[in-house]
Parts: sequence; structure tokens; C-alpha cells
Amino acid sequence: MIRYLQLFLLTAICLLLVNSCSKDKPIYETNNLNGNKISAFGHAGMGIGFKYPIDTYESFEPCLRIGSDGTEIDIQMTKDGILVAYHDSKLEEGTLCSGTINDKLWSEIWGCHQTSPYSSKINLISVNDLFNRLQNDGYNLQNFVFTFDCKLFTSASNNNAFLNQYANAIIKTINDFELENNLLIESGDTAFLHMLQNKRDGLKLFIYPNNFDEGFQIAKAMNLFGIIMHTDYISSEQIKQAHDNGFRVTLWGMNSEQENVDAILKSPDFLQSDKIIHLLKVFGKYKNNINDN
Repeated sequence: MIRYLQLFLLTAICLLLVNSCSKDKPIYETNNLNGNKISAFGHAGMGIGFKYPIDTYESFEPCLRIGSDGTEIDIQMTKDGILVAYHDSKLEEGTLCSGTINDKLWSEIWGCHQTSPYSSKINLISVNDLFNRLQNDGYNLQNFVFTFDCKLFTSASNNNAFLNQYANAIIKTINDFELENNLLIESGDTAFLHMLQNKRDGLKLFIYPNNFDEGFQIAKAMNLFGIIMHTDYISSEQIKQAHDNGFRVTLWGMNSEQENVDAILKSPDFLQSDKIIHLLKVFGKYKNNINDN
């Protein structure tokens, strides 16, 4: 009888130890306006350093496949109002073509292919073609969040007409793909953000400011959805200030695992990372179906 009592007590102690270990605090705690969870986005797909260039289908598709909540997309507009996924101000910076996208018709540049040695057959892709291709490959766009980083590169003499055409192109894309609830739009141009507000209520607009104080004042004055900043130039205290006033915060600029961790500890709402695989592993979301290169 004594022996059974000893075994019972030993078992009880072991269970208590196991339960106490399972209740350890997590390595980070998040308090934000995104359900106290941080959404993990790739920077223009898999980010800089992936074997395929950013802003290509070959970078966007694996980013979604491995478990990301969505991805940031750099967008520009052609002369005829087609939105194109591309980062740099000049075509020659990333393709074998030259000039500014807004000076070209889509028919003139759709065949421009990337200069990366791994991507000599990868052409520029329009946003419309990107979303159609994702849907054809079985992706439900409503399961992800997309961020449009609006690059307003133009040599047009009438800037207001350019912004109006650009805003109309975004609204059309929202309508065509039913993205109103899962599209974030960011820009540093307040005139452009005002134009979008006037065209459609409820858009999730982010100011991309020179510094936090400027962004905070603009977000308040315009009643924006949020503020986006490089992770190096915003503190956890400033993020809390934004949250206390109802503004979401997106951070970008994470190029290493340590920078991912540092950004997480600030409790933003959204992260755009060039180290998306590591970020997903930290969050327990990573689906191991891609080479880690």
C-alpha cells in the first residue's frame, strides 16, 4: 500500500512539473490593433536575396505557399493605366529595357524580362495578370492580405491627371478582384491619399512619412488607417502611441533574423520582411515546402 502511495505521489509531482513547463510565458507578447497578432508579409514576395527577383510571380507565389499572411507589392502604372509590379524608378535598373514605366504603353514593355541570371525568361507582370495567375493556380485571394506600395514615378506634366488615373486603376483592381477588405495601400503623397479617400470610403490607407511625428500628425488629420515606417526609425513607445490613437503600424526593412526579432518585440500590426522564412518559423506558420534559399 505504501509503495502504491509513493508511486501515486511521484506521478502527481511529475504531472505538476510538466504542466508548469507548458505554462511558461512566450518569448514575446503582442499588443496591437490586429487582434494582438502580427501579420507576416513578404517584401515584394520572398524578399531581396531570394533566387528570383522581387515583384515577380516566381517570388510572390512561393511567399504565399509557405504560409505568409500576404505580401507587399510595389506597383507602378503605364501610360495606358495598367498597374505593373516593379520597384525601381527606371526599367534599366532591373530589366533589359529602359525608360520609366509611366512613359510606356503596356504593349511596349510586357515582354521586358529581368536581368537576374536565374530569371532570363521572367518578364514584367501586371497586377491583373498576377492575381489572375494566382487564382488559376488555386489561390483564394481573400485568404491573404496584399499591400500596394504605390510608386508614383512619372514625367507627366499634369500630375493631378496622373494621380487620378492611378487612383482609378487601383479602384478598378479592388472591384475586379474583390479586394476591399484585404488590401492595404501605402503612399507618401498626401494628395494621392486624399484622392483615394474621395473615390472610395473605407480604404485601408497608410501614410509613408519621413519620420514618425510627421506620419502621426498626417494620420490624425486625414483619419487614415495606419502608418508605415522602416523598423530602424520607430520605437515601441511610438507604436503604442499610434495604437492608442487607433492607427495600425506596418514595419519594413528587416534584412536579418535579429532584425525580425527586434521588430516583433515592438508589437506592430504588420511586418514586411526580406527574411520571411525565419519570420514564419518564429510565428509557427512556416510550411516546409520550399528550398530555404
